[in-house]
Amino acid sequence: MRSITMLFGRSPFVPIQHHMDRVGRCVSKGQALLDAYLVGDQKTVEQLAREIEHIEGEADKIKRDVEQQLRSGIFMAVERGRLRQVIVVQDSIADKMQNLARLTTLRACEEPPAFEKTFRQFVELNMKIFLAIRGVIDELDQLLESGAGDVQKAIAQHIQHVSKLEGDADDLQHRLLKELFAVEHKMTPGSFFLWTKIFKQVGDIGDRSNRLGNRLRSTLQIK
Repeated sequence: MRSITMLFGRSPFVPIQHHMDRVGRCVSKGQALLDAYLVGDQKTVEQLAREIEHIEGEADKIKRDVEQQLRSGIFMAVERGRLRQVIVVQDSIADKMQNLARLTTLRACEEPPAFEKTFRQFVELNMKIFLAIRGVIDELDQLLESGAGDVQKAIAQHIQHVSKLEGDADDLQHRLLKELFAVEHKMTPGSFFLWTKIFKQVGDIGDRSNRLGNRLRSTLQIK
C-alpha cells in the first residue's frame, strides 16, 4: 500500500496549521474571557472580546487565502473539496468563540451562578476536546512524513479519542442544563436565556472540534 505521503505534493497542511494557530488564539482568549465573566470582571470581558474579534478577523483572512490557493490548483495531489471542508469547519470554531464573546458583552454576570462548578467543568472539557484535535493538526506533517506503517491507525486513534471526549461533553451539558432549570425560578428571563446561549456556544466548540476530526479522517481517507 502506498505511503500516505504519496498522496501529497506540496503539503496543504502548513497553511491550515497557520490558520489553526489563529483559531487556537481565539479559544485561549475565550477561556480567559469566561473566567473573567464568572467573577464579574466586565472590563476584562470587554477587552478580551475585542481581542477575539480581531483574531477571528485574522483567521478569516487566512481562510480566504487558503481557499484561493485551493482554487488555483496548487494542491492538486489532494482532493480540494475535502481540504476546503477541513478549513471551513476549523474556521467555524473561531466563529463560535466570536459568538461567545459577543454574548458575554450583552449582560454582566452579577454573581457566580449556582451551576458554576459544573459550568467550569464543561468549559474545561470542551477546551480539552479542541486541544486534542489541534494536536492532530499541528503534528500532521510529522505523522505523514514518518513513513510508519501504522500512521493511519495512529491518526484514527487520536480522532476516536476526540469523539469519545465530545460524547462525554454532551452528557455533561445535559447535567448542566438540569442544574440551570433547577434554579430557573430564581433567575430573570433574560439571564436564563443568556446562559442557555452561552452553554450552546461552549458546547459547539467541542462539537465542531469533533466534526473537524471527522473531516480530517475523510480527507486522509482513513477508515
